[in-house]
Amino acid sequence: MPATFLQQLLARDPRKLARFPDPAIDQALTAWRALSETIATPVAAPAPAAPSAATAASDAAGLDGPLADLATHVWRARHRLQDNAQPADVVRRSGRHIDAAVEAFAQLELTLKDWLNEPYDPGLPVKVLTFQPTPGLSRDTIVEAIRPAVLWRGRLLQSGEVVVGVPLDETSNA
Repeated sequence: MPATFLQQLLARDPRKLARFPDPAIDQALTAWRALSETIATPVAAPAPAAPSAATAASDAAGLDGPLADLATHVWRARHRLQDNAQPADVVRRSGRHIDAAVEAFAQLELTLKDWLNEPYDPGLPVKVLTFQPTPGLSRDTIVEAIRPAVLWRGRLLQSGEVVVGVPLDETSNA
């Protein structure tokens, strides 16, 4: 059977083909050899056990932090691009990519919520960093979002961080 392109490529010493750290190449070669041996010598192996709910939950929990961090960074970039100080072409091109990333989050059932300019409710999954007296408000309102709340499939991965504007006390100014 003729060798595939990948087999021909891996037949050479990869350290001569590109400059990679040795441990990464060694790990990749070990994995490739193990895969090749598995394919070359099929053995009737027992059917793999279905992952238990606890294992699946722990695997998903391992993604919570990085997934929330990624979503937060995209959210921050999206809001910073709305600043008019940057050239319109850069904002438009970068905004398109960020909007595509947010759409991908929606397909993954990852929701970013900041409640900006909405009434503040103590039951929201947010940490209030400060209450700021703000003119023109009739009730407590979220006036700034520092970090969004991140929900994945309805489960809270990260609480939001907000600044809440409170109405000015007209009686204390008189």
